[in-house]
Amino acid sequence: MAAGDLIARINELTQQNERLIAGRDALDRGRAELEAKLAETEEDLGAARTSLRRMIRSENTVSDAE
Repeated sequence: MAAGDLIARINELTQQNERLIAGRDALDRGRAELEAKLAETEEDLGAARTSLRRMIRSENTVSDAE
């Protein structure tokens, strides 16, 4: 290969590498956003379960008193 061909190939590979890095970074950001949403959803689920337990206990207490 001639020097010009090698330089062109290096430039091509460098550009491809930059595109791959940008794609990886975008995926990392997307993953981080999804992990944050998942954590929030898990917190909401925990709160809903706690609330449901309280409601069931309260209903059982009222039913037992009748």
